[in-house]
Amino acid sequence: MSFSSREIAFLQDLVVKGSGQKGASLTSEHFHRHFGMGQHLGSQFAFTQVDADRARQMLANVGIAPEPAVRPLRRAQAGMNNPSQEKAGTLAPHQDSIAVKAARGRCECKGQPVPALGYQVLTLEQACEIRADVLLVVENLESLRFLERNRWIDYQARAVLAIFRGDGVFRADVVISLLEASSAPVWAYFDFDPAGMGMAARLPRLQRVLLPAEEVLECSARRANQVHLYADQVGQWGQSLTSDDRSMIQRPWALLRKLRVGLAQELMDSL
Repeated sequence: MSFSSREIAFLQDLVVKGSGQKGASLTSEHFHRHFGMGQHLGSQFAFTQVDADRARQMLANVGIAPEPAVRPLRRAQAGMNNPSQEKAGTLAPHQDSIAVKAARGRCECKGQPVPALGYQVLTLEQACEIRADVLLVVENLESLRFLERNRWIDYQARAVLAIFRGDGVFRADVVISLLEASSAPVWAYFDFDPAGMGMAARLPRLQRVLLPAEEVLECSARRANQVHLYADQVGQWGQSLTSDDRSMIQRPWALLRKLRVGLAQELMDSL
């Protein structure tokens, strides 16, 4: 026995509702005529709990989930929910993926060490299982890949999990879900510009903003002279940065206003 996508949806809906009336559709008529389900009442079919229980058994007999998924499924799971819609409503390949690496110390996921070289792509569920002292959000993927070049970063002898903030492939809102599911302190390593500072300031439980020593940062920013990083962003981010009274935001923001130039993250990576 096999069922069409429409028939599976009909049976799953009947399982969920338990009883009630449905319009006299071709699908209702099909199950009434061929399986004796429901009572025909004019333009409606009335179904009972007995019909719902039978619908559940019919789905179980062909290996179909008795109820529709309440959230997008992975492709492998979709076949159990509705084989005729293997791709419809399933998660895109990276929809819940997060790029991570161990920045320092041993970060573990179910007893397995998170690699320190390159990066590893995990699901949100897997990433939530990682044990680490600190979560470090890194703005750019290239900087995450070669984070070990940043010899100026003081990790304070803690196990630090580095997490890519997200882009068009890895979603930033999934990263926020990971941060909100954890109680670990959050550090931020972003571009030294208004947008970078502004995005860092919005992270939950922010404890540190990682930047080179102020004199090194000022010298490097003046030398790179990336005027556009400040001029193009200050209008959007200036007010929120000024209103943030935390010293970890105010000190670099004051330096940015003084210099009126920013410094891209990749130029800080090898300082």
